[in-house]
Amino acid sequence: MPIADASPLIYLAKTERLYLLKEFYGLVKITPSVYREVVVKGEEKGFEDAIRVKKEIGEYIVLCYPREDRIEKIRRHSVNLGFKLGSGELECITLCIDADDKIFLSDDEDAKEFAKNYGIDGRGTIYLLLKSYEKGFFNKNECAKTFEKMIDKGFWVNPGVIKVFYKTLEKIGEF
Repeated sequence: MPIADASPLIYLAKTERLYLLKEFYGLVKITPSVYREVVVKGEEKGFEDAIRVKKEIGEYIVLCYPREDRIEKIRRHSVNLGFKLGSGELECITLCIDADDKIFLSDDEDAKEFAKNYGIDGRGTIYLLLKSYEKGFFNKNECAKTFEKMIDKGFWVNPGVIKVFYKTLEKIGEF
């Protein structure tokens, strides 16, 4: 069962595609820091995506707690390797290790790179969109529109990634 960081939850909820996590994985785990960032802080700011995520807690989004003693060990290791990770990323990676879950859903490239040290496969929101299209959860046009809506809602990607997204979308459609 994958462990989700804040960004995939936020942008899937903002684009009303949160259900893709259930379709793709069945269940997804989150940590207390991710819950605070997405739900608590989101509700304080009146974000609809926070309400959407909160509604799914206990359904297909499961709140899990990593071992506290291990979080600090992972943090020290990340610092020693030159990574600057937030509490959400650290808790997620720790939970992946604790639960022997090898999929980490995050849009933080440093966090995904660091997770590789533990044999954890980092996957981002764009990956989820493209794989969901490939698996037939929605059509090509819906995939492209969702990606564009994510960007409109504040999802940052560099122009090179945008090109790769559309090229990959075309390639998937060829098969």
